[in-house]
Amino acid sequence: MMYVNTLYVQTQGSFGHQPIIFLHAFPMSSDMWKGQMQTFSKTHYTLAPDLPGFGKGALPLHSVTFEHYVDSVLSFLRESGIKQSIWCGLSMGGYVALRLYEKAPELCCGLILSNTKAPADDNAAKNKRWGAIKSLTNDREDFLDGQWLSLIGKSSQDNLKLKKQFFDIASKNTEEGLTAGLVGMSSRMDSTEMLTTIDVPTLIIASDEDKIVTISDAEVLNRGIKKSKLEIIHGAGHLSNMENPESWNTAVAGFLERYHTTAIHEALMN
Repeated sequence: MMYVNTLYVQTQGSFGHQPIIFLHAFPMSSDMWKGQMQTFSKTHYTLAPDLPGFGKGALPLHSVTFEHYVDSVLSFLRESGIKQSIWCGLSMGGYVALRLYEKAPELCCGLILSNTKAPADDNAAKNKRWGAIKSLTNDREDFLDGQWLSLIGKSSQDNLKLKKQFFDIASKNTEEGLTAGLVGMSSRMDSTEMLTTIDVPTLIIASDEDKIVTISDAEVLNRGIKKSKLEIIHGAGHLSNMENPESWNTAVAGFLERYHTTAIHEALMN
């Protein structure tokens, strides 16, 4: 674990291995990646930051837009001495990864985009964010209950272990941090046009019970990114890495194996 430029980052694995940066979803924190860090730290150096206002991540004194999340991770990457890494983002974390690539493609050597999409919020989505803020300020417990029902797929709704894990993580976030996250997401830029500029191996993950990001949204990413492959996770909603970790990890392991083979081939060709 470390703090770089006030950004709290969990780490696991050996520093000399290929780094994977795990970027968390809303309303979670880096703790949502503990299972994946344990699995992939055997072969990679895994890192998972708490975005500002989530988990142990400190909110700044100024107002937060989405660019603050992106720049916080960018500053961490530059100050930590990690020259190139694979970026894995789920939902909000995927938004960060896409914008981060647009600002600093030279720091990225691979992308894993899970349950995320490229377009910015339209007016209806922005209004929905405002409704979520009102729900949060009126009744925090009711807000988190609503998040559970909307984020988790029907196959996992009765999974008590997962439900405890979800609430343990989400409940540690402050109202101020969650509110900033909702405002921040509504201020993010549209990444649709930049998809064709992505020139690194990319895994796109969607799930068949996701009510937030559809398989059609994932297909837009797949069509736009030339070196991408789309995998569908069955029996999972929006938080697919937590709902069906076995299938999610298998998809990522396959991607990492293909990525490693491709990297060796390119090194030999050069």
